[in-house]
Amino acid sequence: MGEASIPSGYSADSELDHEGPDPVWLQLAAVLLSRIERGDYPENRPIPSIAGLVQEFGIARGTVQKTTAFLEDRGHVRIVPGKGVFVVPRGDR
Repeated sequence: MGEASIPSGYSADSELDHEGPDPVWLQLAAVLLSRIERGDYPENRPIPSIAGLVQEFGIARGTVQKTTAFLEDRGHVRIVPGKGVFVVPRGDR
């Protein structure tokens, strides 16, 4: 995941394009980051569960896990085992 970057052109309301040029997990990263920036997911609060994102986007659990790990590596979220994935405050990113 080291060299991957979040693609542009996706908004908080975008649907994932399973046939598009960008990997689905990066599309999901762009959508989730857009939702974080828009305030849909407030700082220090959890984003929807993995199961919830699987259901919303119709993707595999592993795809969601790859996305959340990617966002954690970049400092946007913090994964707390057994609790969820939490939005990191802007000042800490």
